[in-house]
Amino acid sequence: MASRTARTRKRTRRTEPVLLTRGVLCTIAGVSERELSVWEHEELIAPARVAQVGGHREPLYGSDALERARVIRTLAEDLEVNIPGIGVILHLLDQLDR
Repeated sequence: MASRTARTRKRTRRTEPVLLTRGVLCTIAGVSERELSVWEHEELIAPARVAQVGGHREPLYGSDALERARVIRTLAEDLEVNIPGIGVILHLLDQLDR
């Protein structure tokens, strides 16, 4: 009976979140590293974590940061919203997601 229970149980597979390097995030989101640096400085976007790679710190970004970068790019390029306006819009969007 115990073996039957073991066979019928679903195996849950633990998946790690996908993390992107700075260059990969910029390529996929269609932004320059300079733009990303400005957005980080203005606290519009942040890495999920920072890894130590070969003596230097490498920021790693999750899928939420990728989506956020795309939203920021759209606001800045297509809708011509300035940095303070983008900050307000992102804050409101964050409030809606709660």
